[in-house]
Amino acid sequence: MADDRIMRGVAELLQHGEGDLTFRRLAAASGVPERTLFRYYPTKAALLAAFWEWLNGKLQMPDQPRSPEEFAAKVPELFAAFEAGDLLVRAMLHDPNGRETRLAHAPQRRARLRLALQDLLSGLEHEAQVNLLASVQLLASAAGWESMKDNWNLTGEQAARAAQWAVNALLAVAAADGLAAPQIPDPDKQI
Repeated sequence: MADDRIMRGVAELLQHGEGDLTFRRLAAASGVPERTLFRYYPTKAALLAAFWEWLNGKLQMPDQPRSPEEFAAKVPELFAAFEAGDLLVRAMLHDPNGRETRLAHAPQRRARLRLALQDLLSGLEHEAQVNLLASVQLLASAAGWESMKDNWNLTGEQAARAAQWAVNALLAVAAADGLAAPQIPDPDKQI
């Protein structure tokens, strides 16, 4: 199947990070003629969007959580997927084409996270909502997984437990309405 060969070719190029992802280089890596590549994917953006879907399926990314509890419960499953695709996940973090692909899907990720945490968000001020969303997304992300592994020498499983612990702690604080923006003292009103 040409489509799978194309996706494996993209994966190979990203993992080796040998420069820009071009259709010419992809044709050589996948064994699929350049003309056929353009027939399947008329633009690089279309190719990378298809690769994102392929990669998520290959890594068996967990289904979209529908509640804060489900979000926290899925962290180990998510980190197991990162662990299974270690080289590709790292390539998606550091290769310019991988970064471009991830950033193109950032609005959808934010919307899905907001939906999963909507029960907690309704009682929070806007700034507290953003703080909570940004923090739990970082903790339960490939970047968080990589940082915990590389900076703390944790295994993927240990990183998952650490991230899940932190996510649960933040969600508990949010549920207790303890996420009000910190008050900064006015230096002109000191005693």
